[in-house]
Amino acid sequence: MGDIVEKNGPETPARTGKEEALLCIRPVEKKKSIAEVVYKTLKDAIVKGDLMPGQRLVEQRLARKLQVGRAPVHEAVKRLEHRGFVERLPTRGTVVRKVGDDDIREAFGVRAALESYAAYLACEHVTEELLAALLGNINASMHALEKGDLMSVTDLEADFDEMIYRAAGSEVLYKLITTFLDHITRRRTPQRNSMDEVGPFLEAHRALAEAMLRGDRERVEKIARRHVLEKRNLILKREAI
Repeated sequence: MGDIVEKNGPETPARTGKEEALLCIRPVEKKKSIAEVVYKTLKDAIVKGDLMPGQRLVEQRLARKLQVGRAPVHEAVKRLEHRGFVERLPTRGTVVRKVGDDDIREAFGVRAALESYAAYLACEHVTEELLAALLGNINASMHALEKGDLMSVTDLEADFDEMIYRAAGSEVLYKLITTFLDHITRRRTPQRNSMDEVGPFLEAHRALAEAMLRGDRERVEKIARRHVLEKRNLILKREAI
């Protein structure tokens, strides 16, 4: 008989120095904190226009309304200030920040660069399914327009853009674009006012889809950039009237 080796359990490999250093790290708590929920609630209210520019945010009142403590509200408001949604004024305290024309020009300039690049990348990853979805969206938009349903046209336009963002295949790029959209939405009119406004935007979508079908990445990028800047001009034109 050979030597008998007593074992109390399965053998475990010796830990290296790097593994030892990781022993103090614990699993991340996946449940959202109260401060995170408060932040999202307030941000959504600002983006949707429920909290208007210039409106004061009094932390004690917000805490009572949200039925939470002052600390998570304070943390959420500080984060909103850091992200540019609110600002502190010497005489009024914290208020919802107004998005001015210069903010719109700057944001749309950055958005034009990001979205045109997203369209360029999407053209590299184009599939038959994507093209079919884009063309289906355009046809649905035309049908809604014929019925005079301009709100549906606006929603379909957002869906078209979303498909392009996702098709780019870059999560970092997607997050950057949607961050800018949060700010821009606060100055975006909820729907087009007339066929004169809707027509050019639908034609831009069709031209972009056709360029993607041909695999013309430079053309796709150019159309996407011009499309975003035309949206900027429309917002500034409307509010100048």
